[in-house]
Amino acid sequence: MTWSDGLDPASPAYQVASSQNSQIRVVAGPGTGKSFAMKRRVGRLLEDGIDPRLILPVTFTRVAAEDLHRELVGMGVIGCEEIEGTTLHSLAFRMLSRNHVLAATGRNPRPLNDFEIKPLIADLKDAHGGVIEVKKFIKAFEAAWARLQHEQPGYVQSEQDRDFANDLLSWLTFHRAMLIGEVIPHLYRYLRTNPAAQERAEYSHILVDEYQDLNKAEQGVIELLSTDAEVCIVGDDDQSIYGFKHAHPDGIRDWIANREQADDLSLTECRRCPTDVTEMATHLIGHNVNRPVPRPLTPRDENGSGDVRIVQFATLSAEVAGVVNTIAEMVGTGTPPGDILVLAQRKAIGTPLYEALVARGVPVKSYYAESELDVEDAQRRYAILKLFVDREDRVALRWLLGRGSATWLSGSYRRFRDHCEENDVTPWTALERLGAGVLVIPHTNRLVEVFHEVQSEIQMLEDLEGLAAVIDHLFPEDEGGVRDLRALALQVLDELGEENRDEFLSELSDAITKPEIPTEIEDVRIMSLHKSKGLSSPVTFVCGCVQGLLPRQANQAMTDVERQADIEEQRRLFYVGITRVKAVPDQGKPGTLVLTYSQTMPVADALGSGIQPAAVDYGTAHLIASPFIAELGPSAPLPVAG
Repeated sequence: MTWSDGLDPASPAYQVASSQNSQIRVVAGPGTGKSFAMKRRVGRLLEDGIDPRLILPVTFTRVAAEDLHRELVGMGVIGCEEIEGTTLHSLAFRMLSRNHVLAATGRNPRPLNDFEIKPLIADLKDAHGGVIEVKKFIKAFEAAWARLQHEQPGYVQSEQDRDFANDLLSWLTFHRAMLIGEVIPHLYRYLRTNPAAQERAEYSHILVDEYQDLNKAEQGVIELLSTDAEVCIVGDDDQSIYGFKHAHPDGIRDWIANREQADDLSLTECRRCPTDVTEMATHLIGHNVNRPVPRPLTPRDENGSGDVRIVQFATLSAEVAGVVNTIAEMVGTGTPPGDILVLAQRKAIGTPLYEALVARGVPVKSYYAESELDVEDAQRRYAILKLFVDREDRVALRWLLGRGSATWLSGSYRRFRDHCEENDVTPWTALERLGAGVLVIPHTNRLVEVFHEVQSEIQMLEDLEGLAAVIDHLFPEDEGGVRDLRALALQVLDELGEENRDEFLSELSDAITKPEIPTEIEDVRIMSLHKSKGLSSPVTFVCGCVQGLLPRQANQAMTDVERQADIEEQRRLFYVGITRVKAVPDQGKPGTLVLTYSQTMPVADALGSGIQPAAVDYGTAHLIASPFIAELGPSAPLPVAG
C-alpha cells in the first residue's frame, strides 16, 4: 500500500503525513490517532526516497518503537523494515557507549538504582552538611540539567553546588556509574561541546512522540540532533505527567513560539473513547487554569456512549472484593482477560487485587517490579545478581559492603577507596588481597568479612545450572516479595533466547528502571496510571480514587504556585487514566470505565501510601473521595454504593 491509501486529503492525519515543512508541531489529544499519522508520515518519507537509516523515530517506550516498526512493515513500504525506532534513553546509551564518545566524556553510562544512592549519600554527608543536605544537593545537581523552559540546562548555581558536584562526580567516576538523571545530560553536553560530532548529522528526519514528557535537557538533545534535520514533534500538553523528572507542559507549548514558519497541526477527534468518557475527560481537564490554548476533545458518535460506573465502597477490602467480583464475572461471561486494565497508584491497592484475582483463577499480571526494590531483601538479591554477572560492578559491591551498618561503613570504605585510587587497583582485587592477607589496610576487617560472605554466595550461584537456576535461587517462585522481579527476569531471559549474562542484566535493568508494558497480552493487567501511558483497553478500572492518591498529598514545603502546578499535573494524570478505555462497538465492546474508591482503609496502608487520613479511629483511616470525581461533568453517572 502507499502512504496515502484510505486517507481523506482534508483530514488532519493527511496534513501531518504530507506536510513538506521542515518543522512541524502536532498537538494530539488521547486516542486521536497520532501513531497512525506518524506511521503514514514515515511511509511518505520512504516513498519519497529518503534512506531509512536517516530517519529517527523517537518514542517514549521501547514497546511503542516496536509497535511502530510492526505497523510500518505491515504497510509494505519499501525500506520500512530498516526503520529503527528508539527511546531517547536507549539512543543516549548507544551514543555514549561509542568508544570515541566515552573518551570524550570520561564517564561510564551505568545508572544507579534509587536504593544504590544510599551509600553514596553516606560517603558524602560528612563533607556536605549531613544526609538531608546531600539529598538536596543531588536533587539540585540533577535539576540543573532540567531547568524550566526559559533556562539553559547544565550550569551549577553556587560555590557550594560546585564543591558538591566535584565530590559527587569523583564518587561516580571511581564507581564507574551515573545517576539516572545524568545519562541524557551527558549526551547533551557531548553534542553541545562537539559541533562537528558525527552524531549531530546522523539523521536527516527526526520524529518525536510524547514531546510533552521531555525535560529541558532532553529537548536540548533533540534540538542538537536536528540542527540540519527536519523535525516533527507530536504530543499533548494536557497529558504532561512526568514532573518528577522535570518534564513540563511548557516544553511543547513553547516549541512553536520561535518557529514562525513551522506547521502547527492538531488532532482533536477522540477515536478511542466512548462519547461519555470523551466528554468527561474534556470537562475534567477544563478545570486546569494554566492551559494557554484549551483544546476540547471531539467525541466520535460512532463509538457510542459506553458503560461508565462510579462506585464507592465502605472499606478497602470491600473495594478489592467488589472489583475482583466484577472482573471475574466479566471473564466468566466471555470478556478476554487481556481486554481488562486495572490502574492503581499504590501496591497497597494493586497487590490485594492481584492476589485476589490469582485466588479466583483469573489470568493476571502485575507491573510493580520496581517498587519491590523498595525492600532491602530484594535490593540485596538484585545487587548479588549484578556482581554475579560483573565482579567489577563497583556500585553493587559498595552497597553490599555497607549494608546493615547505620554509617554504611563510610569511614572504613574511605580508607579502602583511597588505597584503590592511589594504587590503581580495582575494589574486587583489593578485597581479594585483603582477604588473602597480602594487603593490610587499618580498620577494614568488617569490609573483608562482608566480602567473604558475598564471594561465597556468588560461588554458589556459579555452581548452578544456568541463569534460569540463578533466577530460581535469587527470586524463588514461592516468595511474594520478589514475585514481579522473578516474572520480569524470566521474561527477559525468554526473550533473549540465550544465556548471555551481560545482555541479560542490561535488559533486566532497563526493564526495571523503565518498565515496558506490552500492548497485547492475554492477562488482566494491573499497574499505576503513569505506566498506562500509551495503552488502551476495552475495560478500564481506576481504583483508589481518593484524596492523597488522586491527587497525591501535597508537599508542605511547596509554594502556592508549585501546589497549583502539582494539582494540575495530577489532574492530567487522571485525565490520562480515564482515556485509556477503548470502544469497539462493532465487536460488542462498548468501552467500560469503572472508577472505584473506599471510605476507609487500615491506617498503616493509608500512611504507607502517602495518604493523610481525614480522621483516624482505632486503626482505621477515614478517606475523602478524590475531588476529580466531582469534576467529570454532567456526562458522568452519579456515584453508587458498592
